[in-house]
This record gives sequence, C-alpha cells and structure tokens, in this order.
Amino acid sequence: MKRLIYLGTIIGMIALVSCSKQDRSYYDHIKNGAIVYTGKAESLKAFSGNERVVLNWVLTSDQNITGCKIYWNFGADSLVMAVKKSLKPDTIKVSVNNLPEGSYNFEVFTFDKEGHTSIATEVIGNSYGLNFQSTLSNRPIRTSTKVTATNSINITWVGRDDKCLGTEWSYTGKDQQQKRYFSAQGDTTLISSCDLAKPVTYRTLFIPEMQAADTFYTAFKAL
Repeated sequence: MKRLIYLGTIIGMIALVSCSKQDRSYYDHIKNGAIVYTGKAESLKAFSGNERVVLNWVLTSDQNITGCKIYWNFGADSLVMAVKKSLKPDTIKVSVNNLPEGSYNFEVFTFDKEGHTSIATEVIGNSYGLNFQSTLSNRPIRTSTKVTATNSINITWVGRDDKCLGTEWSYTGKDQQQKRYFSAQGDTTLISSCDLAKPVTYRTLFIPEMQAADTFYTAFKAL
C-alpha cells in the first residue's frame, strides 16, 4: 500500500511539472498578445507571359485586409499593392513584369493597417521570351491552291502543334481593301474574296502553355 501511495505521489509531481511547463509555453506564446492573421489569398494561379507572369487570386471577406505583398526570387524581389476590400470575395489580378525567362516561385501575403499578415500562399509561374520565340516557325503548308472562279485560296496543312492557336493572314480583298483574317488551327483553311494577283502573307500564333497570358507570333511570310 505504501509503495502505491509513493508511486502515485511521483506521478502527481511529474504531472504538475509537465502542466507547469505547458503553462509557461502558452504564456510565452500569448504574453505579447495573441497572434492575429489576416485572411490568406485563395485560389492563387499563375499564367505565363512574355517576360512576365500574371497572378490571379481571390480575397476572402476579411474586411481588415488593406493590401497584398508578393515575393519571388527567394524573397529578393517583391511587390506591394493596396487593396480596397468590398463586402464580398474579390478577385485580384497582378502582372509581375520584366522577368527574365525562367521558372519562379511566388508567395502572396495579405496584410492589414496594423501590420498583421496572412500565412503565405504559393504558386509556380513561368516567364518566356526570346529563347522561346526562337523555337517558333510558321506552320508548314502541304498545298496551296488558288481558285480563280471564286477568288479564293485553299490551304492544306501538315500536322498540328499543341501550342499553335492558328494563323493570321494579310491580303487584299476584291474591294482592294487590305484585309486581316484569323484561321484557327485545323487541317484546312479557306481564304475567300481575295485579289489573287496581290501578295498574301501569313504568320502563326503560339502560346507557351495552356491559358497563357500572352501570345507569341512568327514573322509574316509570303504564301
């Protein structure tokens, strides 16, 4: 019986010491006031562009938010913007410009007028430029047939490219006015009502990624 009482006393002392340590830890945590966080950026997305990345996110209904901070290059570069919060979630769109080609990790924080910040929201975005541009060439044409009776040109293409949006055409119409025409990527293209005696040029449009912010163009080429 004495042994049980003695063991119980030891366990009780250990519990008191443990609780005391927890209390001190909790006190150290709140002695300067409870940590306050603003609502974080939700649904953060990055859209690749021409030497830029466009960021898009949603702010919650936290009415205390007065601005947002964006960090990249491991925190070496940053952008700060003011925000006027509405009563409902707001969509924010920001273009981070002058980015050399490469992949970037972005961190977005919100903050209030008291200096409280949110936890970070992160996303990876890619910037493209001259290196990507140098890999592009006009979509290859298999056949090009002029039909005098209908003042039209029939184009048959070679293959498809996942990054190709289509082709832009420049030609003179039957009314002798300069025309621009865009044809989406397909197996064939028909250009109608054109002056077949005048030059026809074309260029191809590309995007580096799905839903990219910017479109890249090849130089115009004579048909």
